[in-house]
Amino acid sequence: MLSEHFSESEMSCRHCGQLPDGGMSEVLLEGLERLREIVGKPINVTNGYRCPEHNAAVGGVSNSQHVQGTAADIWVDGMGVWELASVCKQIFDGIGEYYGDEFVHVDMRDGGASTGVYLWDDQE
Repeated sequence: MLSEHFSESEMSCRHCGQLPDGGMSEVLLEGLERLREIVGKPINVTNGYRCPEHNAAVGGVSNSQHVQGTAADIWVDGMGVWELASVCKQIFDGIGEYYGDEFVHVDMRDGGASTGVYLWDDQE
C-alpha cells in the first residue's frame, strides 16, 4: 500500500504497470486520504501515474502532472463532478472537471501550496 487507502496497483501506469522513479507524490497521497476522510467514501482512481508513452497515446500534454506522479483522475460513487470538484478545490492545486467522462482530475503541482488555483473543465 502507498497509503492507508491507496494501493500501488491503482496508482500504477495502465500501460506499463510502473510507478514514477521517485514514487507517487506523498503530498498527492495525503490529499487523497484527506478527501476520503471528508467525503466518507472510497475514492476511485481511474488514472494515477502515466509513463511518457502512455501519456502521449492518450493525448496528454507533454508536461502532464500524471507523468510526474503528482496527479490522479478520480470519481466517487454517488457524487457528481461538480460536487466532488468543489471539495477538491479545498485540497488540491489543480482541479479539472470532466463532465463528459464523469471524473475529476486532481494534482499537487505546487506541492499543495496553491489549493484551488489551477482550474479547468471540459465545457470550455
